[in-house]
Amino acid sequence: MTISSMAREEPRTSGARPGLLDRLWIHLVWFAGGAGLGFATPYIFTGILDLQHDWYYLVYFAVTLGFLSAYAGVMQIDVPEFFQRSWKWSVVIGIPVSAFLVLGVLSRDATDGPEGPYAVFEVVWRGLAYGVVDALFLTAFPGAVAFALLRRDLAGIGRRLLFALVALPLVLVITGVYHLGYEQFRDDGIGGPEFGNAIISIPMLATANPIGSVVAHASMHITADIHVYETDLYLPPQTEAPK
Repeated sequence: MTISSMAREEPRTSGARPGLLDRLWIHLVWFAGGAGLGFATPYIFTGILDLQHDWYYLVYFAVTLGFLSAYAGVMQIDVPEFFQRSWKWSVVIGIPVSAFLVLGVLSRDATDGPEGPYAVFEVVWRGLAYGVVDALFLTAFPGAVAFALLRRDLAGIGRRLLFALVALPLVLVITGVYHLGYEQFRDDGIGGPEFGNAIISIPMLATANPIGSVVAHASMHITADIHVYETDLYLPPQTEAPK
């Protein structure tokens, strides 16, 4: 089976909401809603309510995964198919992308971090879980929207290139809006996150499968949590190591 044939999927017309997938503007409404939610969640829970970062992540995970589940359910997104299409190529591309990101984190001066059981918890919670959820929201979600806007047709190189051209602006928009929800990026700018997530999204842009991007994003977060726990860039909101 060729890569192009794996990418081809006929639009579905059956289901609880017949014809809904043909209304492409609805996907853009969902995207706008997701971007707004992405801004509001950190703005409210880190800026106004000032939640401790681990409790904030719990809220962020619940809100984000709840939204993505609602989008996939209402808009009849075939999630298994989305993550199975050309997944080997996505992982292959994701490996050098992950290495590039990890080396970038390691090039920064190390900071203090937690010790003992809490350090292990943070690697799983603030590193792995946060990286996976961020990748789903900031890369997989705009990729799914772009796929829908192309009527789920990626047959041929031209459609593949068009997918990347549609998906990349969506990735940059939601990445920028989300990071502006954090005070540190409203002060310092969003150039770093925009560049970083554009690199992270390369596997998804190249294959229309986000699994390689999920691996890359999680790898970066795990490395940052271990090496630069007090980072002002990789793991918002910025926090200090427990004394």
